[in-house]
Amino acid sequence: MNIPAYLRYTLTIIIFALFTVSLNTQAKNDEYEEWLKQTQDEFKNYLDENDKAFIGFLSKKWESVDVQKTIKRDPEPKPVSIPVAKPVTIIENPESIKDTSKQEIIKPIIIKPVADLTKYPIATPVVTIIPKKENLPAIKKDINLRTANFDFFGEQISINYNKNFKNSFRSKISNQSIADYWKKLATQPHKEIINQLSQTAKELKLNDWGSALLFDQFSREIQGSNQRNQASRQLTSWFLLVKAGFNARIAYNSQVFLLMPSKQALFSTTYFTLDNQRYYSVSLNEQAMKPGKVFTYSGKHLDGQRNLDFSEPNKFTANKNLTKRDLSFSYNNEKFSISISYPKDMVNYFSTFPQLDLKNYFSAGMPNETAYSLLTQLKSIIEGQTETEAVNRLLRFVQTAFKYKTDDNQFHQENYLFPLETLHYPYSDCEDRAALFAWLTESLLNLDVVIVEFPGHVATAVEFSQKAAGDSWKFNGKRYTIADPTYVNANVGMTMTQYKGKMPKIEAF
Repeated sequence: MNIPAYLRYTLTIIIFALFTVSLNTQAKNDEYEEWLKQTQDEFKNYLDENDKAFIGFLSKKWESVDVQKTIKRDPEPKPVSIPVAKPVTIIENPESIKDTSKQEIIKPIIIKPVADLTKYPIATPVVTIIPKKENLPAIKKDINLRTANFDFFGEQISINYNKNFKNSFRSKISNQSIADYWKKLATQPHKEIINQLSQTAKELKLNDWGSALLFDQFSREIQGSNQRNQASRQLTSWFLLVKAGFNARIAYNSQVFLLMPSKQALFSTTYFTLDNQRYYSVSLNEQAMKPGKVFTYSGKHLDGQRNLDFSEPNKFTANKNLTKRDLSFSYNNEKFSISISYPKDMVNYFSTFPQLDLKNYFSAGMPNETAYSLLTQLKSIIEGQTETEAVNRLLRFVQTAFKYKTDDNQFHQENYLFPLETLHYPYSDCEDRAALFAWLTESLLNLDVVIVEFPGHVATAVEFSQKAAGDSWKFNGKRYTIADPTYVNANVGMTMTQYKGKMPKIEAF
Protein backbone atom coordinates (compact mmCIF):
# COMPACT_ATOMS: atom_id res chain seq x y z
CA MET A 1 0.00 0.00 0.00
CA ASN A 2 1.35 3.31 -1.05
CA ILE A 3 1.17 5.91 1.78
CA PRO A 4 1.54 9.50 0.75
CA ALA A 5 4.76 11.10 1.88
CA TYR A 6 3.02 13.69 4.07
CA LEU A 7 1.14 10.88 5.96
CA ARG A 8 4.35 8.91 6.46
CA TYR A 9 5.97 12.03 7.92
CA THR A 10 3.01 12.70 10.24
CA LEU A 11 2.91 9.08 11.49
CA THR A 12 6.64 9.19 12.17
CA ILE A 13 6.23 12.32 14.27
CA ILE A 14 3.33 10.77 16.25
CA ILE A 15 5.19 7.49 16.92
CA PHE A 16 8.27 9.39 18.01
CA ALA A 17 6.21 11.58 20.34
CA LEU A 18 4.48 8.56 21.87
CA PHE A 19 7.81 6.82 22.38
CA THR A 20 9.25 9.94 24.04
CA VAL A 21 6.22 10.30 26.33
CA SER A 22 6.53 6.63 27.24
CA LEU A 23 10.19 7.06 28.11
CA ASN A 24 9.47 10.16 30.19
CA THR A 25 6.57 8.45 31.94
CA GLN A 26 8.73 5.42 32.68
CA ALA A 27 11.48 7.67 34.00
CA LYS A 28 9.03 9.51 36.23
CA ASN A 29 7.52 6.23 37.40
CA ASP A 30 10.97 4.91 38.21
CA GLU A 31 11.77 8.11 40.08
CA TYR A 32 8.47 7.95 41.96
CA GLU A 33 8.94 4.28 42.84
CA GLU A 34 12.42 5.02 44.12
CA TRP A 35 11.10 7.95 46.24
CA LEU A 36 8.17 5.84 47.48
CA LYS A 37 10.42 2.97 48.51
CA GLN A 38 12.80 5.34 50.27
CA THR A 39 9.90 7.06 52.05
CA GLN A 40 8.24 3.79 53.04
CA ASP A 41 11.52 2.48 54.40
CA GLU A 42 11.98 5.69 56.33
CA PHE A 43 8.43 5.58 57.77
CA LYS A 44 8.77 1.87 58.54
CA ASN A 45 11.70 2.69 60.80
CA TYR A 46 9.38 4.71 63.04
CA LEU A 47 7.31 1.63 63.87
CA ASP A 48 9.70 0.06 66.36
CA GLU A 49 9.26 -3.13 68.36
CA ASN A 50 7.61 -1.24 71.24
CA ASP A 51 5.01 0.13 68.84
CA LYS A 52 4.30 -3.30 67.40
CA ALA A 53 3.85 -4.81 70.86
CA PHE A 54 1.69 -1.88 71.97
CA ILE A 55 -0.53 -2.09 68.91
CA GLY A 56 -1.02 -5.74 69.87
CA PHE A 57 -2.26 -4.61 73.30
CA LEU A 58 -4.60 -2.09 71.72
CA SER A 59 -6.00 -4.60 69.24
CA LYS A 60 -7.08 -6.99 71.98
CA LYS A 61 -10.39 -6.65 73.80
CA TRP A 62 -10.42 -3.67 76.17
CA GLU A 63 -11.71 -4.01 79.71
CA SER A 64 -14.45 -2.04 81.37
CA VAL A 65 -13.43 0.04 84.39
CA ASP A 66 -15.44 2.16 86.81
CA VAL A 67 -14.86 5.91 86.82
CA GLN A 68 -14.93 7.17 90.41
CA LYS A 69 -16.46 10.39 91.65
CA THR A 70 -14.19 13.31 92.40
CA ILE A 71 -12.75 13.62 95.89
CA LYS A 72 -13.26 16.87 97.77
CA ARG A 73 -10.37 17.56 100.09
CA ASP A 74 -12.41 19.19 102.84
CA PRO A 75 -16.19 18.66 102.61
CA GLU A 76 -16.90 21.03 105.49
CA PRO A 77 -18.24 24.45 104.42
CA LYS A 78 -16.00 27.43 104.96
CA PRO A 79 -17.10 30.51 106.90
CA VAL A 80 -19.01 32.86 104.62
CA SER A 81 -17.97 35.82 106.76
CA ILE A 82 -15.05 36.06 109.13
CA PRO A 83 -14.90 37.64 112.59
CA VAL A 84 -12.79 40.64 113.48
CA ALA A 85 -10.60 40.31 116.54
CA LYS A 86 -10.48 42.95 119.26
CA PRO A 87 -7.33 45.05 119.05
CA VAL A 88 -4.42 43.83 121.12
CA THR A 89 -1.52 46.09 122.01
CA ILE A 90 1.90 44.56 122.52
CA ILE A 91 3.64 46.33 125.38
CA GLU A 92 7.40 46.56 125.03
CA ASN A 93 7.84 47.99 128.56
CA PRO A 94 4.99 46.76 130.82
CA GLU A 95 6.13 48.85 133.82
CA SER A 96 5.34 52.06 131.90
CA ILE A 97 1.65 51.19 131.74
CA LYS A 98 -0.30 52.06 134.90
CA ASP A 99 -3.65 50.48 133.89
CA THR A 100 -3.22 47.20 132.07
CA SER A 101 -6.71 45.86 132.69
CA LYS A 102 -7.66 46.33 129.03
CA GLN A 103 -4.33 45.38 127.57
CA GLU A 104 -2.78 41.97 126.91
CA ILE A 105 0.85 42.19 127.96
CA ILE A 106 3.20 40.06 125.85
CA LYS A 107 6.87 39.93 126.65
CA PRO A 108 8.90 40.80 123.56
CA ILE A 109 11.02 38.12 121.86
CA ILE A 110 14.32 38.85 120.18
CA ILE A 111 13.95 38.77 116.39
CA LYS A 112 16.13 36.59 114.19
CA PRO A 113 18.04 38.22 111.29
CA VAL A 114 15.85 38.87 108.26
CA ALA A 115 16.50 36.32 105.51
CA ASP A 116 18.85 37.12 102.65
CA LEU A 117 16.91 37.97 99.48
CA THR A 118 19.77 37.62 97.01
CA LYS A 119 18.46 34.19 96.00
CA TYR A 120 15.66 36.00 94.15
CA PRO A 121 17.15 37.59 90.99
CA ILE A 122 15.70 41.00 90.18
CA ALA A 123 14.97 39.97 86.61
CA THR A 124 14.75 36.74 84.70
CA PRO A 125 15.81 36.77 81.03
CA VAL A 126 12.95 36.56 78.57
CA VAL A 127 13.09 33.37 76.53
CA THR A 128 12.55 33.59 72.78
CA ILE A 129 11.76 30.24 71.23
CA ILE A 130 13.58 29.58 67.96
CA PRO A 131 12.96 26.18 66.39
CA LYS A 132 16.08 24.06 66.34
CA LYS A 133 17.36 23.60 62.79
CA GLU A 134 20.24 21.22 63.31
CA ASN A 135 19.90 17.49 62.79
CA LEU A 136 16.43 17.72 61.22
CA PRO A 137 15.42 14.77 59.03
CA ALA A 138 15.65 15.23 55.25
CA ILE A 139 11.86 15.31 55.06
CA LYS A 140 12.00 18.83 56.56
CA LYS A 141 13.07 20.14 53.15
CA ASP A 142 10.17 18.42 51.45
CA ILE A 143 7.08 20.27 50.22
CA ASN A 144 5.17 18.43 52.97
CA LEU A 145 6.75 20.59 55.68
CA ARG A 146 4.28 22.60 57.79
CA THR A 147 4.70 24.87 60.82
CA ALA A 148 2.35 25.08 63.80
CA ASN A 149 2.42 28.56 65.33
CA PHE A 150 0.57 29.10 68.59
CA ASP A 151 0.53 31.16 71.75
CA PHE A 152 1.51 29.39 74.96
CA PHE A 153 0.68 31.71 77.87
CA GLY A 154 2.42 34.68 76.26
CA GLU A 155 5.20 32.74 74.51
CA GLN A 156 5.01 32.43 70.72
CA ILE A 157 5.83 28.85 69.79
CA SER A 158 6.73 27.47 66.34
CA ILE A 159 6.93 23.72 65.76
CA ASN A 160 7.76 22.17 62.36
CA TYR A 161 6.02 18.97 61.33
CA ASN A 162 5.34 16.84 58.26
CA LYS A 163 1.80 17.35 56.99
CA ASN A 164 1.33 13.57 56.82
CA PHE A 165 1.52 13.42 60.62
CA LYS A 166 -1.84 15.17 60.83
CA ASN A 167 -4.49 12.46 60.76
CA SER A 168 -8.16 12.99 61.42
CA PHE A 169 -9.94 10.35 63.46
CA ARG A 170 -13.30 9.80 61.78
CA SER A 171 -13.92 6.13 62.60
CA LYS A 172 -16.40 4.76 65.09
CA ILE A 173 -14.64 4.69 68.47
CA SER A 174 -13.40 1.19 69.26
CA ASN A 175 -10.23 -0.51 70.42
CA GLN A 176 -9.38 -1.48 66.85
CA SER A 177 -9.93 1.97 65.38
CA ILE A 178 -7.74 3.46 68.14
CA ALA A 179 -5.05 0.84 67.45
CA ASP A 180 -5.20 1.71 63.74
CA TYR A 181 -4.88 5.42 64.55
CA TRP A 182 -1.79 4.81 66.70
CA LYS A 183 -0.24 2.87 63.82
CA LYS A 184 -0.96 5.73 61.41
CA LEU A 185 0.82 8.22 63.65
CA ALA A 186 3.67 5.86 64.47
CA THR A 187 4.44 5.29 60.78
CA GLN A 188 4.69 9.01 60.08
CA PRO A 189 7.65 11.26 60.98
CA HIS A 190 7.10 12.23 64.63
CA LYS A 191 10.44 12.07 66.45
CA GLU A 192 11.47 15.59 65.47
CA ILE A 193 8.11 16.96 66.65
CA ILE A 194 8.74 15.45 70.08
CA ASN A 195 12.33 16.74 70.12
CA GLN A 196 11.18 20.29 69.35
CA LEU A 197 8.40 20.22 71.94
CA SER A 198 10.70 18.74 74.59
CA GLN A 199 13.39 21.33 73.87
CA THR A 200 10.83 24.12 74.07
CA ALA A 201 9.58 22.80 77.44
CA LYS A 202 13.17 22.74 78.69
CA GLU A 203 13.85 26.32 77.58
CA LEU A 204 10.63 27.51 79.21
CA LYS A 205 11.53 25.56 82.38
CA LEU A 206 8.17 23.84 82.41
CA ASN A 207 7.35 21.14 84.93
CA ASP A 208 5.54 17.97 83.80
CA TRP A 209 2.13 19.61 83.82
CA GLY A 210 3.34 22.52 81.71
CA SER A 211 5.01 20.11 79.29
CA ALA A 212 1.79 18.11 78.92
CA LEU A 213 -0.10 21.34 78.19
CA LEU A 214 2.49 22.30 75.58
CA PHE A 215 2.17 18.96 73.78
CA ASP A 216 -1.60 19.25 73.92
CA GLN A 217 -1.55 22.81 72.58
CA PHE A 218 0.40 21.62 69.56
CA SER A 219 -2.21 18.89 68.98
CA ARG A 220 -5.00 21.44 69.21
CA GLU A 221 -3.23 23.71 66.73
CA ILE A 222 -2.91 21.05 64.01
CA GLN A 223 -6.22 19.29 64.67
CA GLY A 224 -8.50 22.27 65.28
CA SER A 225 -10.47 23.17 68.37
CA ASN A 226 -14.07 22.29 67.49
CA GLN A 227 -15.97 19.41 69.09
CA ARG A 228 -15.85 17.33 65.91
CA ASN A 229 -12.07 17.02 66.30
CA GLN A 230 -12.14 16.09 70.00
CA ALA A 231 -11.04 12.50 69.45
CA SER A 232 -8.28 13.51 67.03
CA ARG A 233 -6.86 15.99 69.55
CA GLN A 234 -6.96 13.59 72.47
CA LEU A 235 -5.45 10.72 70.52
CA THR A 236 -2.68 12.90 69.04
CA SER A 237 -1.79 14.29 72.48
CA TRP A 238 -1.81 10.77 73.91
CA PHE A 239 0.53 9.50 71.19
CA LEU A 240 3.01 12.36 71.57
CA LEU A 241 3.01 12.26 75.38
CA VAL A 242 3.63 8.50 75.48
CA LYS A 243 6.43 8.84 72.93
CA ALA A 244 7.90 11.65 75.06
CA GLY A 245 8.02 9.29 78.05
CA PHE A 246 4.78 10.07 79.92
CA ASN A 247 2.51 7.39 81.33
CA ALA A 248 -0.57 8.59 79.44
CA ARG A 249 -3.61 6.42 78.75
CA ILE A 250 -6.74 6.52 76.61
CA ALA A 251 -10.22 5.42 77.65
CA TYR A 252 -13.52 5.76 75.81
CA ASN A 253 -17.29 5.46 75.95
CA SER A 254 -19.07 7.72 73.50
CA GLN A 255 -16.02 10.00 73.67
CA VAL A 256 -12.27 9.61 73.96
CA PHE A 257 -10.57 10.65 77.21
CA LEU A 258 -6.92 11.23 78.07
CA LEU A 259 -5.79 10.12 81.52
CA MET A 260 -2.50 10.39 83.39
CA PRO A 261 -1.32 9.26 86.84
CA SER A 262 0.25 11.77 89.20
CA LYS A 263 2.89 11.71 91.92
CA GLN A 264 0.61 14.07 93.88
CA ALA A 265 -2.98 13.31 94.86
CA LEU A 266 -5.51 15.21 92.74
CA PHE A 267 -8.86 16.44 94.01
CA SER A 268 -12.06 17.39 92.17
CA THR A 269 -10.85 15.17 89.29
CA THR A 270 -12.49 11.93 88.19
CA TYR A 271 -10.32 8.83 87.93
CA PHE A 272 -10.21 5.07 87.67
CA THR A 273 -7.80 2.57 89.19
CA LEU A 274 -5.96 0.04 87.05
CA ASP A 275 -3.14 -2.25 88.24
CA ASN A 276 -3.09 -0.39 91.57
CA GLN A 277 -2.44 2.88 89.71
CA ARG A 278 -4.90 5.76 89.85
CA TYR A 279 -5.39 7.36 86.40
CA TYR A 280 -6.83 10.87 86.54
CA SER A 281 -8.97 12.48 83.87
CA VAL A 282 -6.68 15.47 83.47
CA SER A 283 -8.72 16.48 80.36
CA LEU A 284 -6.09 18.98 79.05
CA ASN A 285 -8.58 21.58 77.84
CA GLU A 286 -11.28 19.01 77.10
CA GLN A 287 -14.42 18.01 79.00
CA ALA A 288 -13.65 15.90 82.05
CA MET A 289 -14.66 12.26 82.20
CA LYS A 290 -17.86 11.71 84.20
CA PRO A 291 -18.45 8.90 86.71
CA GLY A 292 -19.65 5.70 85.06
CA LYS A 293 -18.00 3.02 82.93
CA VAL A 294 -15.34 3.40 80.26
CA PHE A 295 -13.17 1.01 78.28
CA THR A 296 -9.40 0.98 78.42
CA TYR A 297 -6.55 -1.36 77.47
CA SER A 298 -4.31 -3.46 79.68
CA GLY A 299 -0.55 -3.00 79.63
CA LYS A 300 1.26 0.12 78.47
CA HIS A 301 3.84 1.30 75.97
CA LEU A 302 7.40 0.79 77.20
CA ASP A 303 8.27 4.38 76.26
CA GLY A 304 5.57 5.85 78.54
CA GLN A 305 6.63 5.31 82.14
CA ARG A 306 6.75 8.76 83.83
CA ASN A 307 3.90 9.94 86.06
CA LEU A 308 3.03 13.63 86.24
CA ASP A 309 4.90 15.71 88.79
CA PHE A 310 3.31 19.05 89.68
CA SER A 311 6.17 20.35 91.83
CA GLU A 312 8.13 23.55 91.08
CA PRO A 313 5.32 25.29 89.18
CA ASN A 314 6.94 28.74 89.38
CA LYS A 315 9.94 27.85 87.24
CA PHE A 316 7.96 28.68 84.07
CA THR A 317 9.54 31.78 82.52
CA ALA A 318 6.29 33.50 81.54
CA ASN A 319 7.19 37.05 82.48
CA LYS A 320 6.62 39.22 79.43
CA ASN A 321 3.23 40.68 80.30
CA LEU A 322 3.44 42.21 83.78
CA THR A 323 0.37 43.45 85.64
CA LYS A 324 0.57 45.93 88.51
CA ARG A 325 -1.38 45.83 91.77
CA ASP A 326 -1.28 48.21 94.73
CA LEU A 327 -1.95 46.84 98.21
CA SER A 328 -2.24 48.65 101.52
CA PHE A 329 -2.80 47.85 105.18
CA SER A 330 -2.63 49.49 108.61
CA TYR A 331 -0.97 48.33 111.78
CA ASN A 332 -1.07 50.17 115.11
CA ASN A 333 -2.47 53.24 113.33
CA GLU A 334 0.40 53.26 110.85
CA LYS A 335 -0.40 52.86 107.14
CA PHE A 336 1.74 50.89 104.71
CA SER A 337 1.58 50.63 100.92
CA ILE A 338 2.91 47.83 98.74
CA SER A 339 3.17 47.96 94.93
CA ILE A 340 3.84 44.77 93.03
CA SER A 341 4.18 43.63 89.43
CA TYR A 342 3.49 40.03 88.48
CA PRO A 343 3.25 37.96 85.27
CA LYS A 344 -0.41 37.74 84.29
CA ASP A 345 0.34 34.89 81.87
CA MET A 346 1.52 32.74 84.76
CA VAL A 347 -1.79 33.34 86.53
CA ASN A 348 -3.55 32.01 83.44
CA TYR A 349 -1.15 29.06 83.46
CA PHE A 350 -1.93 28.27 87.10
CA SER A 351 -5.65 28.33 86.37
CA THR A 352 -5.20 25.15 84.30
CA PHE A 353 -3.85 23.13 87.24
CA PRO A 354 -6.10 20.47 88.73
CA GLN A 355 -6.71 20.76 92.47
CA LEU A 356 -3.69 19.45 94.39
CA ASP A 357 -3.18 18.53 98.01
CA LEU A 358 -2.96 21.60 100.26
CA LYS A 359 0.75 21.37 101.04
CA ASN A 360 1.64 21.80 97.36
CA TYR A 361 0.37 25.39 97.48
CA PHE A 362 2.40 26.11 100.61
CA SER A 363 5.62 24.82 99.08
CA ALA A 364 5.14 26.37 95.63
CA GLY A 365 6.83 29.71 96.29
CA MET A 366 6.64 32.70 93.96
CA PRO A 367 8.19 33.78 90.63
CA ASN A 368 11.59 35.34 91.33
CA GLU A 369 10.94 38.89 90.16
CA THR A 370 7.62 39.19 92.00
CA ALA A 371 9.14 37.53 95.07
CA TYR A 372 12.05 39.96 95.19
CA SER A 373 9.80 43.01 94.86
CA LEU A 374 7.28 41.91 97.49
CA LEU A 375 9.82 40.65 100.03
CA THR A 376 12.01 43.74 99.71
CA GLN A 377 9.10 46.04 100.53
CA LEU A 378 7.88 43.93 103.44
CA LYS A 379 11.42 43.55 104.77
CA SER A 380 11.61 47.29 105.44
CA ILE A 381 8.33 47.08 107.37
CA ILE A 382 9.42 44.30 109.74
CA GLU A 383 13.12 45.06 110.15
CA GLY A 384 14.17 45.94 113.68
CA GLN A 385 10.99 44.47 115.22
CA THR A 386 10.65 41.67 117.72
CA GLU A 387 9.84 38.19 116.41
CA THR A 388 6.15 38.34 117.31
CA GLU A 389 5.87 41.94 116.17
CA ALA A 390 7.33 41.08 112.77
CA VAL A 391 4.96 38.12 112.38
CA ASN A 392 2.00 40.27 113.49
CA ARG A 393 2.81 42.80 110.78
CA LEU A 394 2.91 40.06 108.15
CA LEU A 395 -0.38 38.72 109.54
CA ARG A 396 -2.02 42.12 109.28
CA PHE A 397 -0.82 42.51 105.68
CA VAL A 398 -2.38 39.21 104.61
CA GLN A 399 -5.51 39.65 106.78
CA THR A 400 -6.45 43.12 105.56
CA ALA A 401 -4.76 43.88 102.21
CA PHE A 402 -6.94 41.21 100.54
CA LYS A 403 -10.73 40.90 100.56
CA TYR A 404 -12.27 37.65 101.76
CA LYS A 405 -14.66 35.50 99.74
CA THR A 406 -15.10 31.73 99.63
CA ASP A 407 -14.17 29.77 96.50
CA ASP A 408 -17.81 28.83 95.96
CA ASN A 409 -18.77 32.49 95.85
CA GLN A 410 -15.83 33.62 93.70
CA PHE A 411 -15.23 30.63 91.40
CA HIS A 412 -18.40 28.54 91.96
CA GLN A 413 -16.18 25.59 92.86
CA GLU A 414 -13.28 24.69 95.15
CA ASN A 415 -10.17 26.40 93.78
CA TYR A 416 -7.04 26.55 95.89
CA LEU A 417 -4.75 29.39 94.88
CA PHE A 418 -0.99 29.51 94.56
CA PRO A 419 0.53 32.55 96.36
CA LEU A 420 0.91 34.36 93.03
CA GLU A 421 -2.80 33.87 92.30
CA THR A 422 -3.69 35.34 95.69
CA LEU A 423 -1.87 38.50 94.63
CA HIS A 424 -3.95 38.60 91.45
CA TYR A 425 -7.56 37.73 92.26
CA PRO A 426 -9.78 40.29 93.98
CA TYR A 427 -10.75 37.81 96.71
CA SER A 428 -9.15 34.92 98.58
CA ASP A 429 -10.15 32.55 101.35
CA CYS A 430 -8.43 30.87 104.27
CA GLU A 431 -6.11 28.33 102.62
CA ASP A 432 -5.00 30.89 100.00
CA ARG A 433 -4.02 33.41 102.67
CA ALA A 434 -2.39 30.73 104.80
CA ALA A 435 -0.16 29.61 101.91
CA LEU A 436 0.89 33.20 101.16
CA PHE A 437 1.55 34.02 104.82
CA ALA A 438 3.56 30.84 105.37
CA TRP A 439 5.79 31.63 102.39
CA LEU A 440 6.31 35.22 103.56
CA THR A 441 7.20 34.18 107.11
CA GLU A 442 9.63 31.46 106.09
CA SER A 443 11.22 33.66 103.39
CA LEU A 444 11.65 36.77 105.53
CA LEU A 445 12.19 35.40 109.04
CA ASN A 446 13.49 31.85 108.59
CA LEU A 447 10.81 30.68 111.01
CA ASP A 448 9.29 27.23 110.60
CA VAL A 449 5.58 27.27 109.74
CA VAL A 450 3.08 24.39 109.72
CA ILE A 451 -0.44 24.03 108.33
CA VAL A 452 -3.24 24.08 110.90
CA GLU A 453 -6.52 22.56 109.72
CA PHE A 454 -9.88 22.84 111.44
CA PRO A 455 -13.02 21.44 109.77
CA GLY A 456 -13.77 24.02 107.06
CA HIS A 457 -10.88 26.33 107.95
CA VAL A 458 -7.12 26.50 107.36
CA ALA A 459 -4.66 28.60 109.34
CA THR A 460 -0.95 28.33 110.23
CA ALA A 461 1.22 28.03 113.31
CA VAL A 462 4.76 29.32 113.78
CA GLU A 463 7.68 27.95 115.78
CA PHE A 464 9.22 30.93 117.57
CA SER A 465 12.70 30.92 119.06
CA GLN A 466 11.17 31.58 122.47
CA LYS A 467 7.78 30.73 123.92
CA ALA A 468 5.04 33.00 122.62
CA ALA A 469 1.78 33.79 124.41
CA GLY A 470 -1.50 32.35 123.17
CA ASP A 471 -2.79 29.07 121.74
CA SER A 472 -0.12 26.59 120.75
CA TRP A 473 0.41 22.87 120.12
CA LYS A 474 3.25 20.41 120.17
CA PHE A 475 4.12 18.87 116.77
CA ASN A 476 7.12 16.68 115.98
CA GLY A 477 8.69 17.66 119.29
CA LYS A 478 8.40 21.41 118.66
CA ARG A 479 6.00 24.06 119.98
CA TYR A 480 3.96 25.95 117.35
CA THR A 481 1.83 29.02 118.12
CA ILE A 482 -1.31 29.80 116.10
CA ALA A 483 -1.05 32.58 113.52
CA ASP A 484 -4.30 32.94 111.56
CA PRO A 485 -3.97 34.99 108.33
CA THR A 486 -7.77 35.07 107.88
CA TYR A 487 -8.88 36.17 111.38
CA VAL A 488 -8.88 39.94 110.82
CA ASN A 489 -6.75 41.94 113.29
CA ALA A 490 -5.80 38.77 115.19
CA ASN A 491 -2.26 38.65 116.49
CA VAL A 492 -0.04 35.67 117.14
CA GLY A 493 -1.65 33.21 119.58
CA MET A 494 -5.29 34.10 118.77
CA THR A 495 -7.58 31.35 117.41
CA MET A 496 -10.72 32.24 115.47
CA THR A 497 -13.71 32.29 117.80
CA GLN A 498 -15.62 29.25 116.46
CA TYR A 499 -12.52 27.03 116.60
CA LYS A 500 -11.29 28.08 120.04
CA GLY A 501 -10.50 25.04 122.20
CA LYS A 502 -10.67 22.54 119.31
CA MET A 503 -7.74 20.33 118.41
CA PRO A 504 -6.70 20.89 114.78
CA LYS A 505 -4.90 18.63 112.34
CA ILE A 506 -1.31 19.83 111.97
CA GLU A 507 0.77 19.12 108.88
CA ALA A 508 4.25 20.08 107.71
CA PHE A 509 4.95 20.97 104.08
